[in-house]
Amino acid sequence: MQKQKKISLNQRLLLIAGTAFVPMLFCLMYALVSLNNATTAYSKITHNVTYANQCMEFKDRMDYSMYLAVIGKKDYEVLGKGEMTVNGTVTVDPLKYIGETKKKCMELSNLATVEISRSQMRRMQNILESLEYRVVEMERMINGEGTYDENMDYLDQNIYMLTSIIEEGFISYIQNETTNLNEVRKEQEEQNRRVYSFCIGISVLAISASVYFTIKALQSVTVPIRKLCDLTQKVAEGDFTVKSKVDDMDEIAVLTRSFNEMTEEIGGLVDDIKEKEKNLYLMETKLLQEQINPHFLYNTLDTIVWLAEDRQYKAVVSMVTSLSGFFRSTLSSGKDFITVREEENHIESYLKIQQVRYQDIMEYQIEMEPETLDIMIPKLLLQPLVENALYHGVKKKRGKSTILVRGWCEEERLIFKVIDNGKGMTLEELDHLRENIRRNPDERTSKSFGLANVNQRIQHYYGKEYGLFIESELGVKTEATIIIKTSLS
Repeated sequence: MQKQKKISLNQRLLLIAGTAFVPMLFCLMYALVSLNNATTAYSKITHNVTYANQCMEFKDRMDYSMYLAVIGKKDYEVLGKGEMTVNGTVTVDPLKYIGETKKKCMELSNLATVEISRSQMRRMQNILESLEYRVVEMERMINGEGTYDENMDYLDQNIYMLTSIIEEGFISYIQNETTNLNEVRKEQEEQNRRVYSFCIGISVLAISASVYFTIKALQSVTVPIRKLCDLTQKVAEGDFTVKSKVDDMDEIAVLTRSFNEMTEEIGGLVDDIKEKEKNLYLMETKLLQEQINPHFLYNTLDTIVWLAEDRQYKAVVSMVTSLSGFFRSTLSSGKDFITVREEENHIESYLKIQQVRYQDIMEYQIEMEPETLDIMIPKLLLQPLVENALYHGVKKKRGKSTILVRGWCEEERLIFKVIDNGKGMTLEELDHLRENIRRNPDERTSKSFGLANVNQRIQHYYGKEYGLFIESELGVKTEATIIIKTSLS
C-alpha cells in the first residue's frame, strides 16, 4: 500500500494514457508504412506503363517517315525537321529516332518491375540495332542503288516487319507490367489483412492495460474513470465519434482531453485508410480502361495496309483519322469523365473502323438527343456495349444487321440504349450474362468482363439503383440499357 501512495493521480492517469496512446501510435506508423509501400509500388508500375505508352507511336512515325523517304526520295535529315503530315503523323529522322528509342528501351529495362519486362527491353534494343542497319541499307538503295519496286519491297519486308515486332514488344511490356500490378494488389490485400489483425491485437492489449490501471485508480476517481472506461469500450467496438464532456481543469480533465484527441486521430486514420483503398481501386480501374486491345489494333492496321496496297488512299486517310480519334478518346488526357458528345465521337470512330471490315454484315445508327451532348459521364461507357453487339450479335447472324445507339434524358436520368438485331440469346444465356455482370471482379468470366466493368463503374459513381440492364430474344434482338443520373451531385 505504501508503494501505491507514492504514485500520484497524475502519474497513474499518464500511465493509463501511455498504455493506450503508444500502441495506437505504433499501429498508425505500421499502417502508414504499409500504405506507403503499396503506393510506391503502384506508382512505379503506373509510371512504367505510362512511359511505355508514349513509345506506341514509334511504328506510325517510323513507317510513315520511311515511306516518304522511299516515294519522295527525301533525305533523312529533312524528315527530321518534324513536319506534320496529312494523317497527323509527325515525320522523324529515322536514324536519330531509333537512337532515342534505344535510350527509352534502356530506361524501361531499368525501371521494369519484373524480369520478363527487362528481358523484353534488352531484346528490343537488339531489334532496334537490326532496324538501324536496315535503315542505313535503305538509304543506300534510295540514293541510286535500287529501283522503286525493289525499294518498296525492301521497305515492306525489312522495315515494316521490324517496326511491327517493336510495337508488339512495347505492348508486351505494358501487359507484363499490368499483370504485375494485379500481383501487387493481391499482396497489398494480404498485407492489409495483416495490418488489420495486428492493429486489432494491439488495440485489445492497449485497452486491457488501460482498464487494468484504471481499476487501480478507482478509489480516488471512481466516477470519471468509469465513464472513461465506458467510452473506451465504445471505441473498441469501432465508434470513433464518442467524446467525453470536460468540465474541470484537473488531471482527470487532461486525460479526458487526451482521450478525445486520440479517438479523433484513430477515426481519421480509419477514414484515411478507406479513402486510400478507394483511390487504389480507381487507379486500377483507370489502368484497365487505358489498356489497348492488341487484336483490334492489329486488325485495323492490317485493313489500313490492305487499303493502301489497293491504292484506296481516301479510305486510308479516313481509317487512320478514325483510329486516331478512337485512341484520343480512349486516353482522354487522363480524364475520368467526358461529355456525351466526346463519347459519341468515340463510338462513331470505332464503328467507322469496324464498318470497313464488316460492311457486308453491319450497319449502324447513332441518335443522341441534343440536350444530352454536354452532360459529363464516365468515359468508355458505350464502347464495350457496341463491341459486344458487334461480336456477339451481328457477327453470329447470317445477313446484314444494324446496331442502333440512342441517348436521351428522362426526368433526372440519362438513358442510353445499344440495340442490335443480331443473333440474340436464349433465356439461359441471358440469365448467365446477367449473373456474371453482378459478380465480384475475381469471379467473372472474360467474355463479359467489359460489360461487368461498365456496370461496376456506374454503381460506384451513382449508386446501386443505377447500372447496366440487358434484354434479349433469340433470333430477334439484344438490347443493352444504361441508366445513370444527369449529374453526380
